[in-house]
Amino acid sequence: MSAVARASIDVAVAPARRRERSSLRPLDLTGRERHLRGAMQAMSRVAARFARAARRTLPFLVRRRAHLEPGPVSLPAAGPDRAAEAGPRFLVRLEAPDGPAWGLLALNSEALSLLLESALGGGEGQAAPLGAELSLAQAALTARIARSLAQDFATAVSAETGLRLQVVAAQAVAAGEGAESEKLDGLAVECGFSGLSESAVVIVAVSAEALEAAAREQAVDDAPAAADPRMTEAIHEVPVTLVAELGVVTLDLRQVLSFTVGQVIRLPTAVDDPVTIRVAGLEKFTAAPVVSRGQLAVQIRGRHEE
Repeated sequence: MSAVARASIDVAVAPARRRERSSLRPLDLTGRERHLRGAMQAMSRVAARFARAARRTLPFLVRRRAHLEPGPVSLPAAGPDRAAEAGPRFLVRLEAPDGPAWGLLALNSEALSLLLESALGGGEGQAAPLGAELSLAQAALTARIARSLAQDFATAVSAETGLRLQVVAAQAVAAGEGAESEKLDGLAVECGFSGLSESAVVIVAVSAEALEAAAREQAVDDAPAAADPRMTEAIHEVPVTLVAELGVVTLDLRQVLSFTVGQVIRLPTAVDDPVTIRVAGLEKFTAAPVVSRGQLAVQIRGRHEE
């Protein structure tokens, strides 16, 4: 059992009004859940990416100018009595083929009603409520849609965290019944159907420890590589400008405007005074003026210490 308390994900929604989100509580980042900060941020990005992808899987969202709207990342708390739930739900379980990571996508009763109504070409009004359980035809159609959404979810998880998840089970759960898939220890986000229904939600969840481990690993991978010989070699080829400064004189604007051709500007330096060499505007060397092969040159005599 992981360090995060085992809990169950509640997907029940009150039919007459928007569901009270008492089953999902915000993370307390000042207490024992501080270690989930990285996982929470990763889960938030996953949910946002999933919500965007869902518009392609659910074309009626575009047609009806609606979208999935992710809520805050939450740690599921103990759910209510299953017998009190008003309608069926649909769950898709995902697992990593090479590790303990898992994911879950859950559709509540109102979401099922909305998806079935839209998939069958229903009207633009309120979706009809479902019975206590789905019929075989409804379950088959829901499974196809839910698996597509689960694939969008797996793609979002992989893109944001590197975790590879694949669908391992999909099941309809009748009203009043529970499922082992819901009794999982993870981070969850409720995605509502903005512009369509106040009570329909899709819940996506991922194992907390796997998310946190992936977030730490990604932070290490994103750190710049040190002492890369190719970078060192490339830096050696970067051109820089050197300026040999013979002297600096300050004049007022009137004097500058009165300059004529042939006029001599006297510098406050003697012919044997050291010359400052600047690299990219910074003083780096001191030198002496010399003549080399008939050209004016400077000979480096010292280095400015940083």
